[in-house]
Amino acid sequence: MVLYFTVCATLKAGALVTALRGAEWPTARIIGVVADVAALGFLVLVVATTVARLPPLKTAQGLEPRISALIGCFATVTLIAVPRVEILPQIELTANLITIVGFALCVWCLWWLGRSFSIAAQARRLVTAGPYQIVRHPLYACEAIVLLGILFGNPTWATVAICAIALAFQYRRIINEERVLRATFPEYHEYAQRVPMLLPRFAGASLPAPDPR
Repeated sequence: MVLYFTVCATLKAGALVTALRGAEWPTARIIGVVADVAALGFLVLVVATTVARLPPLKTAQGLEPRISALIGCFATVTLIAVPRVEILPQIELTANLITIVGFALCVWCLWWLGRSFSIAAQARRLVTAGPYQIVRHPLYACEAIVLLGILFGNPTWATVAICAIALAFQYRRIINEERVLRATFPEYHEYAQRVPMLLPRFAGASLPAPDPR
């Protein structure tokens, strides 16, 4: 895992260095470079948190949680092979802005998650502060924003299919993680009643979060 994300970060850094060598800096290009910087920051933080993570207290048993974790995490890698289509400059700019917001929020979530980060459905330490006091799984929600930016940037049926598959397996990861966290931390039930799963609750709403079990 560390090797994979290190290679991704290295490739992204190389592409960023190449992009910085150009002489002209129109607004669209600046936005694109900022998007690459945000993506690189996220990858570097993934490597750091993977290396420094705490030992798991409990891990989901069975084959399905492992398969869901791998597909959910790495399905988007196949987007590299999808041929790019021509899009309007305004749409490309919008796509880059969405990607910047998504990756920036991912960095924020991962920073708070810290040493509790994992790919598989595991319980290391219960994090309920920062973005985790808004929703229980903010990192997945912010990764969905990144996928939306990718979809805007290359709107093809292949991109839609891959993003849909990734989101479906990400949701399975959430369900598996919920089961592990509930079994490990007795206080998780109260936390789940108070904080919604993925979408922030509007002010004044007091409905309990659905129990995924």
